[in-house]
Amino acid sequence: MQKSFPEYVQEFFLSDAVRNQDRGELQVTVGVDSRRDVGTSGNVKVEYGLTRRLQLGFEQSYGNADEQGPRVSPHWGPASAGMQYQIRNSSTFALSVGFVLGIPSAGESKSEFQPTILAARTFRRAQIHATFGAGLGRERPSFQYNLASVFPVHPGWYPTLEFNGRSMDGRNAFYMTPGVYRRIGQQFEFGIGTPFGLSETTGSAGIVAKITLEIGR
Repeated sequence: MQKSFPEYVQEFFLSDAVRNQDRGELQVTVGVDSRRDVGTSGNVKVEYGLTRRLQLGFEQSYGNADEQGPRVSPHWGPASAGMQYQIRNSSTFALSVGFVLGIPSAGESKSEFQPTILAARTFRRAQIHATFGAGLGRERPSFQYNLASVFPVHPGWYPTLEFNGRSMDGRNAFYMTPGVYRRIGQQFEFGIGTPFGLSETTGSAGIVAKITLEIGR
């Protein structure tokens, strides 16, 4: 039986981990994101494995952390729902494609369609994950591109490092995000990271925390 891609972490902080939920497996992730001069937001993400390769997802955010727009009072952000299909899953390489459909929040009239491609590769014990997504449906498309690495150290501890780019309405935002995850067994993990802004439209520094629980493994 062919070995699958090693699962070091279930989620990154601002990037996507290239992995799908197994059939019948439910994953719930709760995150908090606070960045200086940008704001604070929280989000809940739910993923469910429909088959061995196909998963469904839903995400809802709340808050005012948006480096692309003006500061506003805290409010429910747009929800999103999508699907992801894993094309390849070997011990050294993983490839997935998917899409997300944004559900407009109050005051917004247009939804956004975001196709995404995700790839990951192992280099001895280290992993590199790369993702790219384009947001379509507005007057000008938006783009997201991420490069994330993770390396296991002491059993259960996984330091991560991410480069994150965002482009919307002609404005670019770049972050470098180091962090660390602690995994307890195969079903629970929590982590904390620090995004450092590398452009004028980003907060100078911040903190991101995530807790992930899997059910049905």
